[in-house]
Amino acid sequence: MAFTPILYFEAGAGILLMAWFLCAKPEYGLFLYGLGLGFPDAAIPLGVAINLRLDDALLLLFLLRTILWTPAPASPGQHKILSVQALFLFVCFFSAAVGMAQGTPPGAYETMKMIGCAAIVFVLPRIIQSERRLRFLLAGLMCAGLALALQIVLRLGASSANFLANTQELKEAATFTTWNPNTIGQAAILIVFAAGSGWLVFQGSRVNRIICSSLSIGFAMIPGLMFVRGTTLSIAAGFILFFGLMRAWKSLLVFFLICFSVVFYMRSVDPGLVDDATRVDLSTGEGLSHRLDRWDMAVEAIQANPLLGQGFGQEWAYLSDEGSEGRAHNAFLSTWLELGVGGLALLLAVVYQFISVGVSLYRRTEFQLCGALVLALIVAAFLDSFGLPTLYWEKLPTISLSIAVALVGVCEKNALQTVPQVESSMEMETLPHHIY
Repeated sequence: MAFTPILYFEAGAGILLMAWFLCAKPEYGLFLYGLGLGFPDAAIPLGVAINLRLDDALLLLFLLRTILWTPAPASPGQHKILSVQALFLFVCFFSAAVGMAQGTPPGAYETMKMIGCAAIVFVLPRIIQSERRLRFLLAGLMCAGLALALQIVLRLGASSANFLANTQELKEAATFTTWNPNTIGQAAILIVFAAGSGWLVFQGSRVNRIICSSLSIGFAMIPGLMFVRGTTLSIAAGFILFFGLMRAWKSLLVFFLICFSVVFYMRSVDPGLVDDATRVDLSTGEGLSHRLDRWDMAVEAIQANPLLGQGFGQEWAYLSDEGSEGRAHNAFLSTWLELGVGGLALLLAVVYQFISVGVSLYRRTEFQLCGALVLALIVAAFLDSFGLPTLYWEKLPTISLSIAVALVGVCEKNALQTVPQVESSMEMETLPHHIY
């Protein structure tokens, strides 16, 4: 088909009209943003390991909207978290700039990933300023979770009958072209948190609560069925903490029963596969995907310059030169290796701020569920970071934490709106009449 000027004009007008509509009604854009995360292979390659997806394009549109429409100021809890994240980002950018000046620039992939995460951190919480917008985003994420689960099942079904030979072949069969098994685990944390948050914002009816709770447990099984063991244990720890904080002992019992049922079913289908996945020797590192060897090499690299680090984005180059496989697979060791003690302290400060805000919300009866959700998310992400770079500028975990920041803002702004109403009702209270 020949592209005429009129066709170009019509296509451009359609794109501009759609962009205007999504800017005027950002809740629909947020739904598409969440839904787009469920189709990782729908991407346009822009170089080595860099892909442009629908959610990336929508994020740029959201960024444009925050420039054209000044958003409301951040709530106190949001300000605490975002301030530390901004400082952490500044240290990363400064370290990258120093590396460029010294002739050792960071890799393009690491730089683009950090820039993308920076946009997520400062755009999503500012665009999600109401419970309505949050509902649209969470609905899109839950649809994305269903899409991911369906695609994984179809990919496994389309594979050969021998894909169950070992856990690595199973992971490769289920993994998308532009993702790896660990990314699916990070996506599971995101959609589980989205379903849990949906239980909070869609709790108008019992049906909504049942659907959201069922989806959260179902999404939690995705990394377990793929034997992404570290993320599975991290999500399980998050569930245990959440149910414990809410004193929902019956729900915790149901969760344990479902987990044990899945394990027994998988063992009955292929006991050799389950035995291969659960065979772990902490003394030798067998069954840990060479994690102990990677950590030892990272520790040696840290000892070379523990205070200032090797510079942002230098992990791959430095560890590869030292004979390692290039990644420490530990967010805290990676941060220490690249940014030194100060960078590691800032990363831990970000974790502390989430915990602090979560505890503050949990202590208030009306926001106890929100506080428990935030605490469960940060604990799951923290534990997952011991085996993966989860908290160190990874896209999907950054989206999870940004939604948590938005959820905190919605709760705190609702609290501020209820205070004037209470005060006005007290002022208009009828004074008592005295009969003489």
